[in-house]
Amino acid sequence: MKKQFLIQKNNVRFTIACCVLLIGIAMGSNLAEAYTFEEENEVLYVESRDNETSDEREGHHPDTAVYAYSDQAQLTTMVYMALLWSPQPIVIPRPQFPERQIGNDPSMPVLAPRTEQVLDTHKVTATGYTAGVESTGKGPKHPQYGITYSGVKVRRDKETVSTIAADPKLFPMGSILYIPGYGYGIVADTGSAIKGNKIDLYFPTTKQVYKEWGKKDVEVQVIKQGAGKCTEKMLEELSEAIDVYKSVPDSWLDKAI
Repeated sequence: MKKQFLIQKNNVRFTIACCVLLIGIAMGSNLAEAYTFEEENEVLYVESRDNETSDEREGHHPDTAVYAYSDQAQLTTMVYMALLWSPQPIVIPRPQFPERQIGNDPSMPVLAPRTEQVLDTHKVTATGYTAGVESTGKGPKHPQYGITYSGVKVRRDKETVSTIAADPKLFPMGSILYIPGYGYGIVADTGSAIKGNKIDLYFPTTKQVYKEWGKKDVEVQVIKQGAGKCTEKMLEELSEAIDVYKSVPDSWLDKAI
């Protein structure tokens, strides 16, 4: 059975090779005939020579074109036959596509609010804080560890929104600010040292506080004035909206909180 299959396979290859060979010969002969001029009489011969002289002046060489096309047809035929009769299987290389780098974050950074979205700007001194003892006096075993003054859990998300602390008299709870270099922050916490033009930006660790921020004077943009509260539902809805639009959409800013 295997031998019969090989015979049939070779017959198919032979048939295809013959077809390709005949096509190549036909292409060569047709192209040659297209540039062949019969010298039936002296007048036709003179006209042919005049045309050839004119073509040579303009850079055209009919004879060269004939040989070029004929050689190309024969070369193509030989290549096809070599592929068909090759004892080794013909392997077409698979195109190489750049591999997706696992671990790299493909998401876009958040965009700054549009000019028409900015209600007010304030120059403030911004510091970083954590949920740990060094900032709040609470350890991981404390029941209120990581819980803000408003009751929501602290969060840091560069691509959506983070919780920040501010003076409620200047920025009421629920206010949404855009802090250059930090992103969007919603006022969810306060502190005894956070008074007036001072804000505290949450970071998960003290190492991140010093490495990513430290202490900076920045001009923050207020895009929504809070109503005195911040809830987990508000945080989730705001986070989802920014994740989709990469900024706070107008529809979310217009809704009552």
